[in-house]
Amino acid sequence: MKNQQKSEHKTDSPILEVHSIFKTIQGEGPFSGTPCVFVRLSGCNLQCPNCDTDYTSHRANVTPELILQSVSKLQTKGLVVITGGEPFRQNITNLLKVLTHNGYYVQIETNGSIAPPSTIYWNKNTSERKSCYIVCSPKTQKINEQIELQSCALKYILNHNNINEVDGLPTNVLGFRNKLGVARPTNLLFSGQIYLQPEDSYDEEENEANLNAVVKSCLEFGYILNLQVHKIIGVA
Repeated sequence: MKNQQKSEHKTDSPILEVHSIFKTIQGEGPFSGTPCVFVRLSGCNLQCPNCDTDYTSHRANVTPELILQSVSKLQTKGLVVITGGEPFRQNITNLLKVLTHNGYYVQIETNGSIAPPSTIYWNKNTSERKSCYIVCSPKTQKINEQIELQSCALKYILNHNNINEVDGLPTNVLGFRNKLGVARPTNLLFSGQIYLQPEDSYDEEENEANLNAVVKSCLEFGYILNLQVHKIIGVA
């Protein structure tokens, strides 16, 4: 049922459409290996053809306070990851405040196309493990300027058939093709780390080729190798 619904615009409602809440190990990005609670929100404004995430098969309308109750039953402190779909298409300001005021630090996983809330302090020092962090996985030809400015990390997903030889980054991502390619960071805005992750093509030979291409690119250009640890260890 994945990719059957499409939401284009961010809603101003304080009620959030939630797909699922579960405890796991963060498998990607700067907090990889960290026990956490995932809050997966429903809907996305892009719906990349090769996306490996179900964010449409279920949705429930939930308040930030009820989300906090669910999170606290699973984990009393530490990392909460808000993902989707695309989290910034919904109004998550109150949820971020509720979580951080109760001692959690929060990572947002975004495709970079929608501006983040301006009233939230976005931390770029991942060693502090407090407040809120943006990890952007660019999918389109342009990253929202505020996303790029506030992100602690950019995460690119690479298929061995779609590599730019100049910088070792993908020419398109997850089958989401556009004529202008995938956005690159600008020196004036982005000051974080760049992670490079092999696409999961659900084919052993393709996945091996994707991994080899990522390793080569990381060695040549200095990117950080990003593996989906949660899949390797067999958790959701």
